[in-house]
Amino acid sequence: MAKLSDDQQRALAGLLGLGDQSARKSHYPELTARLDELEAERNRYIRLNDELEQRVAARTDELLEANRNLQQQVAQREQVEQELRDARDAAEAANRSKDKYLAAASHDLLQPLNAARLLIATLRERSLPSVEQVLVERTHQALEGAEDLLTDLLDISRLDQAAVKPDVALYRLDELFAPLVSEFQSVALAAGLNLRAHTGHYAIRTDLRLVTRILRNFLSNACRYTDDGCILLGARRRGDHLRLEVWDTGRGIPADRLDAIFLEFNQLDVGRASDRKGVGLGLAIVERIAEILGYPVAVRSWPGRGSMFSLEVPISEEMPLAISQLPTQPTTGNPLPGRRLLVLDNEVSILESMSALLGQWGCEVITATDQAGALLALQGRAPELILADYHLDHGVVGCEVVKYLREHFAQTIPAVIISADRTDQCRRILRRLDAPLLNKPVKPGKLRAVLSQLLA
Repeated sequence: MAKLSDDQQRALAGLLGLGDQSARKSHYPELTARLDELEAERNRYIRLNDELEQRVAARTDELLEANRNLQQQVAQREQVEQELRDARDAAEAANRSKDKYLAAASHDLLQPLNAARLLIATLRERSLPSVEQVLVERTHQALEGAEDLLTDLLDISRLDQAAVKPDVALYRLDELFAPLVSEFQSVALAAGLNLRAHTGHYAIRTDLRLVTRILRNFLSNACRYTDDGCILLGARRRGDHLRLEVWDTGRGIPADRLDAIFLEFNQLDVGRASDRKGVGLGLAIVERIAEILGYPVAVRSWPGRGSMFSLEVPISEEMPLAISQLPTQPTTGNPLPGRRLLVLDNEVSILESMSALLGQWGCEVITATDQAGALLALQGRAPELILADYHLDHGVVGCEVVKYLREHFAQTIPAVIISADRTDQCRRILRRLDAPLLNKPVKPGKLRAVLSQLLA
């Protein structure tokens, strides 16, 4: 490198602000101070960087800890959700098991109850000494209580598992009211009450069986909780709906208890256990059926004066020409004596009980447990009517045997199916068979009425 001339060195020193040698010496303290400042600034930045790195590291640790906590919470939530799913599945499985048990047990429970009902009915119609007659009547009442309890429990179970599907059709209002009045007229008279019905010229489109069940519960409660006076079954038109009403002059219900009457196992004004009537499931069943149908239920009550329960059903402008039930036959005496009836059931106890009751009514009774036994017992002569249990042994149903016997004898033999099966599928099958269904335990009065109607 070429050596700078003196002029060049002086010019460079001037540019650097150093001047000559003496001037440069005079600037040393300033340079030293400036260097110290820069070193201090550098150290400050180093400290700031260290602090920032520490804060970043601390924040990273916090985030990592928060992430670990979040992962733990997610894992715990997933575990809780899985436990809830397991609990739900276990509850549903238990509910299905309960429903299956009730469905299976109902048949086994109703079989002996049905046999006992028939035997008691046979004894009630005999001339017995007064002491024995009282015992028979008390036994009859006890069996009725057991039957009502079991029926309500089975109905609640079916409604809770949504096993009931509405079967909507067109009916005249008198087709709904007439059987109810016939059924409860004697009940009201026995309680010292006057039952009246106002049937207008209306038609409704509904499920007759389910609506009948609701009104039956209304009427049953009215008879049960009315000490004196009257009960009225009527209907009022409200736009495109018909409000079916049951009025009574009973005890009434306090306003603060109106909502509670629809709860399961709830009864009003029950003191001692001996005063209990039923188990308080009637209105709970009403509420569930009304929900299935989509019909509003209402209640109004005046303590000490009476109550009114109502149900609104869709009205129809189309009016059926005639009631779908068989017409009432003129009274020409008792049609049962001497009639040849086949009773088909896989339970020997029920065959014996049914044979005793029908024999007391004057019928010639032939019994069998299956199709082959029926053909053998009939000896080539067709019965005038068949009473068949729905469920027989080995998966055979009574409907199949009825069809076979009709084809075998080439006659449309009247038939009645008796069963503990209350499913809609069973009812649809019987509708195609054109055979009425009597649920177990069979009510002897209803059995006699159906037989008389079919044989008249």
